[in-house]
Amino acid sequence: MNLIQKYFEAFNRFGNNEAFSLNDEIYTYREFLLLVQGSRKALESQPGYEPQTPVGVLCNERVETYAAVFAIWFSGGIFVPLDADAPKMLNEELVKKHQIKYLFYASENADSFSFDNAKIICNREVSVKETAPLFQWQESHTVYVLNTSGSTGVPKSVPITLKNLSAFIDGFVEKFPELSASDKFLQTYELTADASFTGYLVPFLLGATVYSVPHSNFKPFAVAKILSAKPITWVKATPTLLACLRPFFSSLHLPGLKHFHFGGEALPADLINEWRSHVPNAEISNGYGPTETTITSTIFKCLPGRVLKEKNNVVSIGKPFKNVRIHIQKIDGEDGVGELYIGGAQMMEGYWFAEEQPFKILETDGEQQRFYPTGDKVTIDADGDLYFMGRLNDQVKINGYRVDLVEIENGVRKVVPVGGNVAAIAAEKSPGMKQLVVFVENFKGDEKEIMEKMALFFPKFKIPEKIVGIPVFPVNRSGKTDKKKLAADFYLNSKQ
Repeated sequence: MNLIQKYFEAFNRFGNNEAFSLNDEIYTYREFLLLVQGSRKALESQPGYEPQTPVGVLCNERVETYAAVFAIWFSGGIFVPLDADAPKMLNEELVKKHQIKYLFYASENADSFSFDNAKIICNREVSVKETAPLFQWQESHTVYVLNTSGSTGVPKSVPITLKNLSAFIDGFVEKFPELSASDKFLQTYELTADASFTGYLVPFLLGATVYSVPHSNFKPFAVAKILSAKPITWVKATPTLLACLRPFFSSLHLPGLKHFHFGGEALPADLINEWRSHVPNAEISNGYGPTETTITSTIFKCLPGRVLKEKNNVVSIGKPFKNVRIHIQKIDGEDGVGELYIGGAQMMEGYWFAEEQPFKILETDGEQQRFYPTGDKVTIDADGDLYFMGRLNDQVKINGYRVDLVEIENGVRKVVPVGGNVAAIAAEKSPGMKQLVVFVENFKGDEKEIMEKMALFFPKFKIPEKIVGIPVFPVNRSGKTDKKKLAADFYLNSKQ
């Protein structure tokens, strides 16, 4: 039985279980399956539709959006998530690039949307009892395609096959064998981010309940409200989202929370140590994985009461999943630190629409194997746990010196009096001249004092010229710190 068949079987087997909750509206697995089947019928009735063609979904937080994903998979299609709130021109480009002919959109104003070469399928409140044989999936078939900017900023199309996704699910479930149908998952990520898959693919396989965060002008408030009111046992979130929850920490005591899982960014240890007293029974886990290697490739787990493993105040990213192979490629001039290469069953076959592919061929275990070079620097300890040490391409030139922005952020975290979000950028000082600027959440202290402390362990060219305190960090659609917004705001303020 392949993974897609397992989902169909689970939806039937757990028919009376609560599958989905949004704004106190509950759908059982049986009701959810009817929505899936209604969406599938709407797709398959379109003229010219064939399996293994890309089908777009304009994603919003409605149960029909999730139903569209499984309707596409049950029909053998390729799921391509698009941001419903993104500029139409951007979505037009993606529709054209992927030759998308059909787009699901569950919204009251779906009729007002139009694309030159794609038809909108509104699956709002679609529900049928009809069943049809599932598409006969092969491991090499593509299940979804995500667009990622990559290290160059040029969007790349990352296709993930059934083999890749099955390997991820297999590895994830092995790491969390205690998860069951009784668990309540809080899905906090935007559905265009691969991290969102963990929040619903894992619970739907188990017959557990997914709680979705309704659209809100301030997501942390909506998340805090759900955590306070609902019996959530599992959360996955970005470190930035947790940092934004800090004003609510004093009102949040969640002894029923069993797992708090992080991913997408470097995880500050001081932030977690502050948070752990509010989730006294929760295991803390920190996942790592590029889109190209299917959602999460390595994970660090820390049981309640145990000491977090960290370096430079950044929590370990742990050990690889069972179907993941790693290689640390030595970097000249950096003792004990290398670039992380990832291979194995979770690694994509290659970018779509790309003449050049990123893979490196290495001989391991007596055979030639492909690896994806992540561009991330890591070190490894005697226990085999990995630590993120910055980006190879997160380096900028300041007055002729190469400076790693992650190293600067870690340096500030060492000396800033209150833990929180930290972001370093290279801002234009004058034409052709850059300056180091560091933003610190809720910082109201003396920036000169911070600079003096950093001067004790950093050379002069690595000392920021400005340290800016801001009350709330801007967040992008993936829930990560929006450095582009920080840089733009700093530029505008500096011109005033």
